[in-house]
Amino acid sequence: MTETRVATGAWWDPEMWQRARAAYVFDLDHHPEAPAGFIGWLSWVLEAHAARGPQGRAALAVPPRAVIAATAGLNRHHALRAETRAAMEEAIIDDRQAGRLMSRSSWIHEAVVVAVQDAEMRAGGALPPVPDGQRLPNRPAKASPSARFG
Repeated sequence: MTETRVATGAWWDPEMWQRARAAYVFDLDHHPEAPAGFIGWLSWVLEAHAARGPQGRAALAVPPRAVIAATAGLNRHHALRAETRAAMEEAIIDDRQAGRLMSRSSWIHEAVVVAVQDAEMRAGGALPPVPDGQRLPNRPAKASPSARFG
């Protein structure tokens, strides 16, 4: 049985796009629960952020992304699981009702900032960047938990 996917558009600041890619690659080898595949990682990040609840997300005090020209950003469409998209939409509504008005792209940005900062903290500093033009593997091999995390 195939799971339902929902195309979800997001506007990315190019710097955060690169940092998210680097965090995904780092987590692939350094976090036992990180899924293989960027879309799986992004869904994992969004679900974790939704689970924090409106007070937990507000308490993180993630500053809004830097204002850059709209033409400098990247529009990306991500095929999120329907359950992930629904959790995100519910969280956006909860945040709005708690006084935090965010667009879908801003909410995704906030979730990714938290994940990137967590990966950087676990790495002891800045993550090695994914080289420009380097495509991420669709179905990468993942380190076995006993080999890396035991």
